[in-house]
Amino acid sequence: MKVVRGIEVFETIDEIVTPGHSAILVIDVQNDEASPHGAMAKHGNDITYLTRIVAPLRKLLDEARARGVPIIYTVSTKSADARYETGPTLRFVARKRNVGVWDFKLEGTWGNEIAEDLAPRPDERRVVKFHSSAFVGTPMDLLLRGAGTKTGIVVGTATEGCVESTVRSLQDHGYYPVVVSDCVTSKHEALHEAALFVMRGRWDVVTSDELIDAWARA
Repeated sequence: MKVVRGIEVFETIDEIVTPGHSAILVIDVQNDEASPHGAMAKHGNDITYLTRIVAPLRKLLDEARARGVPIIYTVSTKSADARYETGPTLRFVARKRNVGVWDFKLEGTWGNEIAEDLAPRPDERRVVKFHSSAFVGTPMDLLLRGAGTKTGIVVGTATEGCVESTVRSLQDHGYYPVVVSDCVTSKHEALHEAALFVMRGRWDVVTSDELIDAWARA
């Protein structure tokens, strides 16, 4: 740690991910995308891009719980009556119509619930969001600040979408962002890799094993 203009600044990954001031943000890992019975698979889409992160993500969450690291799940949601969508949002949705997105993560449906393989514990928070960033129109900042959080460790989907949007918001709100590379994913591999390339140039990107090793050293 060093002091810059009177402010303490973390330098190493061990300092940044110390369990006592970190939280994990699980971004939008929901049945419609992760289950063979969800909207993505039902519309003929290959969902292995998401199922491949389930095992490392489950291991990481177990390690986090053992160390008392808070876990917050976000639930990407489409309103049943388009009450919370904007014109630009609906235009974006229309461009992805081949995914079956009109019935994708619709509020009140089973598909909108968090993936059964990664279900939160009763004491773990769920934050419903209607925008890409987990901070826009949600109490995320209040939850993190109230818990004394300094670092947000981001996992989930999609790397170039809600994950990157949330990472940018973390820094804008004064938190250290950390991305776990083998626990984020996208159905577009090129965009996934491009987003990781951009984020590596600005923030800390680690594997789940590297993160767990850092926790062990702490």
